[in-house]
Amino acid sequence: MFVGEFPAKLAMTLQNCDSTVGNDNDCEGLNVPAKYLSPVITGSELYSDLNEVTVNFEDFFSIGKPQKVLSQFTFKLTQLTYLPKVNNPRRDWVASVAVLAFLAHGAQNQVRAFVTVGTGSGLDAIAAFEIFELDRLAITDLHPAVVHAAVENIRSAILGRDVFIFAAAGDILAPLVGGKYDLIYENLPNIPLGPQQTINAGQTSSTYVPCRFENIPAIATENLLALHFLALVQAKPLLSSTGAGISSIGGRVPIAVLLKMASEAGYTAEILAYTWKIQSEPEEVIGGYKKNQVDGHGPFYFYPASVLEKAFHSLSPAVAGGQAADIEKSLLSFRVDALGAYELHRNGLIMAHTVAIVRSTPL
Repeated sequence: MFVGEFPAKLAMTLQNCDSTVGNDNDCEGLNVPAKYLSPVITGSELYSDLNEVTVNFEDFFSIGKPQKVLSQFTFKLTQLTYLPKVNNPRRDWVASVAVLAFLAHGAQNQVRAFVTVGTGSGLDAIAAFEIFELDRLAITDLHPAVVHAAVENIRSAILGRDVFIFAAAGDILAPLVGGKYDLIYENLPNIPLGPQQTINAGQTSSTYVPCRFENIPAIATENLLALHFLALVQAKPLLSSTGAGISSIGGRVPIAVLLKMASEAGYTAEILAYTWKIQSEPEEVIGGYKKNQVDGHGPFYFYPASVLEKAFHSLSPAVAGGQAADIEKSLLSFRVDALGAYELHRNGLIMAHTVAIVRSTPL
């Protein structure tokens, strides 16, 4: 359950720490800042009635003043749209991960035609529009209502010249027929839906329908990477001659597993960038990984947020990408599997995970 001395000690003494909100004292002997402790939370972070969110570009993305996008815009959300963490960007996947992936790739490559798979609110498309010089943009998501709202959000936020937007609902890249793209980005879910869950009720952004007809290798199914594998397979005929796929994957399994998965899909893969993210929706997500680990998948690993902040604080994501294997090795004694991570979460510790931005080019 707990891998290494640090997590085991942490689990034993956590309840004795002063985790009062606003207290700046570290837990005695554990060097865990109070900002990474919270009152014990067992409920959901997911909303049920919110239908609009206002985004301040500079505050949310932290990449400076926008040139092609409004400095502030309001997003419309459906009941099926994933809620952006506008008040806590460190928990938000677009703000803390997707933007880094786009910047790292854009520093080396020109992107004129871009796809984002499973766009949700459309924030990732907005970021891509600001960072790249796009002529064509394609977005997909599973639900038509989500796609419709995302298109409205994108149109209302972008400035200047027109960009052609193709938007369609469907499974992974299935809605895209013909056309070539310079970059296909995905941050698809990892956790299979449970038998009592439905994809058409509420936010299910971290889950997917597990029944698939495709032939998926064991390395993908055993490590809950099935949709990432399928996205790469489906991306091949859609990539331009210099195109690439970027898989943004929470590093809850070893880096070697991620690279092997891409290889099985017929790609040469590299870690473009490496970073970390506070686990959003910890009750649902860590709980989901815990269930799947108990069922024989994984194991899956998490870390106390304070550990990852310290490990990555002096490294840019691009630099960390080149050192990813060494960083992963240095963190071995701090990692906690899903069972232990869930216990720590329930006791008030903010958990996090590494993020590997895997860039894959067809063989």
